[in-house]
Amino acid sequence: MRFISSMTWVKKGVSKTPIRIKIDENEMKQLFSEMGPNEEESEAESGSENEIKNDGDISTHEDKNNESGNETDNIDKKYNLDNYDNEDDELKLEQLNSLACFPTNVDDAFLTKKDDGEDSDEEDIEIKPNDNLLVCGTVDDDDSSLNIFVYNEEEGDFYIHHDLLLSSVPVCVEWLDFDPTDTDSAVNYLAIGTMNPWIEIWDLDLMDSLEPEFTLGSTKKIKKKKMKAELGKKPKIAGHTDAVLDLSYNYLNRNILASASADKTIVLWNLEEMKQATKIKNHKDRVQAVEFHPVEAFTLLSGSCDSTVALYDCRNPKTNKKIWKLESDIERVMWNKLEPNYFLSSDDEGTINLIDIRNDKPVACIKAHDSSVCGLSLSSKVPGLLISACEDEIVKIWDIKSHNFEKIYEDKLKTGEVTCVKSSPDSAFVFSFAGTKCNEPKVWDIREIKEVRERFYERMNIDLAEEEQKMEQKISKRRERALKFKNLLSLFFLTFKFLNFRARSLRLEIFCSIFCSSSAKSIFMRS
Repeated sequence: MRFISSMTWVKKGVSKTPIRIKIDENEMKQLFSEMGPNEEESEAESGSENEIKNDGDISTHEDKNNESGNETDNIDKKYNLDNYDNEDDELKLEQLNSLACFPTNVDDAFLTKKDDGEDSDEEDIEIKPNDNLLVCGTVDDDDSSLNIFVYNEEEGDFYIHHDLLLSSVPVCVEWLDFDPTDTDSAVNYLAIGTMNPWIEIWDLDLMDSLEPEFTLGSTKKIKKKKMKAELGKKPKIAGHTDAVLDLSYNYLNRNILASASADKTIVLWNLEEMKQATKIKNHKDRVQAVEFHPVEAFTLLSGSCDSTVALYDCRNPKTNKKIWKLESDIERVMWNKLEPNYFLSSDDEGTINLIDIRNDKPVACIKAHDSSVCGLSLSSKVPGLLISACEDEIVKIWDIKSHNFEKIYEDKLKTGEVTCVKSSPDSAFVFSFAGTKCNEPKVWDIREIKEVRERFYERMNIDLAEEEQKMEQKISKRRERALKFKNLLSLFFLTFKFLNFRARSLRLEIFCSIFCSSSAKSIFMRS
């Protein structure tokens, strides 16, 4: 089964046209040499085990081997199998030299045009300044990968650009622009939390990369038996000891990354030194979600399966904290960036809470869905525009501007169980959805919904009548493209059927010419 487990957007103007990594022969030999000893050792071990196992069976099978050996000798003599491989040395397929391919077109003397097509390749992988990237962690049975899509709102383009192979299931992804080797430069990195206890940081501006740029935490898996010291105390271990479930990058302090884990802890990472800065042990169950405050650099929010949401001052998280006890296991927490004193939380029972950090209880609470709310996202530009989605594929659009939940629209997605919902950082009404039944993320411009236009356009000072005309034109163009594609597809299938019919007729004609009489052939041709 193929599904998208995690997803995030990359702003316009950040990504560059990626560089394709080419591995030479020496690097490939080095990779195989690193893999070789392990395989040889395993083969040697299996061989030794087989020898030990077969020692006791040798005497019992000697008689049978002698009988089978005589039968084999008779077969070899009968079919002359001893000389089977002794072919005539003069029979060499020298004519295949004409089919040989040169490494590059420059080496081929018969080609007048030496262009290798590199320019066209560069055009295919070009990232434009007005392109957004949508990065998805994808799971396909036992394989895991990072799929990078390009979305261009102005041109209506959405396609997969390239992918990267991962060693483990991607649970969460977070974009960051901090380079430990050059703190002043802005980079295009992605932090990935997986089922392993460490964090991988990949460069999105590189194609065909085989390994991450950096790794946070120990890459050695720690067994439970070794987790206890001689006196029964757990040793101090830098980083996590279980899967990383969520990540949050501090855009105000660019060298800080927070990670939440199934080991019930939160780790603050110093990216400049590539090591753990602080470990927060507050929750009694796995920590599902974590997010830095959009305005206050040292304020962090976390949600856990112990049904609590915690607020910390990262300078002293042990004492400077505030905790809200809620009803069920927390799935998502997120700040309202347009109203920084408020945040939202969702749980596995379908409830959404709106909380003011100055109060001890939620300001508003609603039973939004009948199952776990895994998708929760606020518009990056429209005040009060909230989207929620759950495991039963239901998506709902809310207005929380007045600090209560007012449902505007409801629909059912065809994505399977919704795993994540993200809002575009550059477009006010564009959201992406992913689920367990979709191979690609669904990007939805919700301006096509009449109720959304009527409710939120005035809030954004948008002329409703003018935008209605633009939206109608956009929808009509989309229908025209869909109709052209449908006609083209129909023409393709008709052509395919015709060629298939001609091929069958040709095969029958050849059959008749070989095996049938001339009269039968003439009858077939007339028919």
